[in-house]
Amino acid sequence: MRTYRVVGLDLSLTSSGMSDGRQHLVTQTSPDNRLEARLDRIVGRTRLFVGGTAEWPQEADLAVIEAGAFSRGAQSAAAEHLAGLRLMVRHLMYQLGIPFAMVTPTSLKLYTAGHGKASKAQMVRAVAARHQVDLSHVLVKDGRYDMADAFALAAMGYAWANRPLVTVGPPPPRQSILAVPWPAAHHPDVAAVPAQTTV
Repeated sequence: MRTYRVVGLDLSLTSSGMSDGRQHLVTQTSPDNRLEARLDRIVGRTRLFVGGTAEWPQEADLAVIEAGAFSRGAQSAAAEHLAGLRLMVRHLMYQLGIPFAMVTPTSLKLYTAGHGKASKAQMVRAVAARHQVDLSHVLVKDGRYDMADAFALAAMGYAWANRPLVTVGPPPPRQSILAVPWPAAHHPDVAAVPAQTTV
């Protein structure tokens, strides 16, 4: 039976995390490189990942992308560049015909760690406790936090589609899922996806 594949995307110009619940990877770029080249690398890797991998050769049914934290104040060049990356990835999903949802950092943290101001380390611990996916052994420079956020975004998508990943303990706060403007997309009757760790 065909499974339902959700891809979580934690976008960043320096370290973008991607996860579909089974596998997690990070695409990193250097500030020393030209901005356009960095954008091209991240968007290209995103296209490849959502299109299917050797482990799971199936295009994503849904992409869940972390939105910007617009309450942080005045725009900077870095914020503008990151907003541009998010728009490029949104446009990519549109081109590929993949429904997507934008999740605010507060909603993601509330869903994963139980409160909207969780630190990066708390997010890693929450993913390990709830989903038994331990990324603590991954070096920070290799994307520990980016993988955890991407996994959490994917987990939210699976939960919304009623195909939740395997969890331990009490269910996440339902209001965090209801706060997200999910796409009006039809979901086929498919099997749930078990969480596995691949780094």
